[in-house]
Amino acid sequence: MSNYVPSAVATLVISDGRLLLGRRIKKQQFEGWQCPGGFMQIQETVEEASKRCCLNKAGIHIADTKEGPYTNNIFSTSDEITHSITLYVIAKEYQVIDVERFSDNQVAWTWFDFDKIPSQRFLPLDQLLKSYDLASLISL
Repeated sequence: MSNYVPSAVATLVISDGRLLLGRRIKKQQFEGWQCPGGFMQIQETVEEASKRCCLNKAGIHIADTKEGPYTNNIFSTSDEITHSITLYVIAKEYQVIDVERFSDNQVAWTWFDFDKIPSQRFLPLDQLLKSYDLASLISL
């Protein structure tokens, strides 16, 4: 087991007071709603990782980005404990590049009003929303 904590990015894609979320499916199990994101690659900036993950996961190109907060994520199950840091990016502009990926029925990318975000969320997003008000984050 490594003593290093992996870094991930997640992008808060905001449009008309709504947040883009997709269903996180791992081993065919629903783990909660999440922002487009993933682990950073070596020598990649946070913004580059955010853009890559948005394109690869949701089929969107993002713009008008700025760095946001971070979450310290400790996942604990009966089998293992994993730890990661998620660095958030806020994107206020997007364009769908890959309609098929954006329309993926399994992930179900969906726009949610800030006050109607589902309660079943992937841990990093859940921690973020317990610590920050979305409306205040987009004004950073």
